[in-house]
Amino acid sequence: MGTILQGALGGFSGKAGAIIGSSWKSINYIKGLSKKRTKPATEEQLMQQARFYTIAKFIMPIASFVNLGFGQVNANRMTATNVALQANINTAVVGTYPNFTLDYSKILISKGGLQPGGMMWATGIAGILKVNWSPSAIKIQKGELDDQVHILLYVPTIDEFLTAPEPPVRGDGSVDIEFPEHFNGEVGHVWVFFADRKGKRVSKTTYLGEVELS
Repeated sequence: MGTILQGALGGFSGKAGAIIGSSWKSINYIKGLSKKRTKPATEEQLMQQARFYTIAKFIMPIASFVNLGFGQVNANRMTATNVALQANINTAVVGTYPNFTLDYSKILISKGGLQPGGMMWATGIAGILKVNWSPSAIKIQKGELDDQVHILLYVPTIDEFLTAPEPPVRGDGSVDIEFPEHFNGEVGHVWVFFADRKGKRVSKTTYLGEVELS
């Protein structure tokens, strides 16, 4: 049974016959009940499903990152996770069906106009992932020394992510992140983005490339 919201002319929540009512961020939605598929999926549909699955396997485990990195993009219409999936599915997913893979250099975990980190690089030596960036803050680019630095390391061969226990700040200029012993001998990929202390402004994603971990 559906529940009428805001009077007879308002939206409703729940199920009423063949339609379902719901609300997200004060926006009322009505949709029809899904129908059982009677025809097999076309090859084009299977290709799109495979592309989606390829990028979703990467994005979903880092939802907390993309919630910040894409939190201000189309925030009134879509969740940050959905924005991140759309931003990556056509650029970061490469190859031919059914063997799609990811181009890690094109993956975005943030989108915005905040000042990025200038010259940045990463190394992985003696169990430490060291990430360096410019500690300066350019006011004209809305950068501040207390902007947080969000770092993501991904090791594809073992399908594991790593980040700093607490985000460093722009003024630090670098950070050392200890990685577990089983990362030794692997190759990881590193991404960085910056966010102001309120999490309202973020920078674009910077991909720091492959890092050999030893």
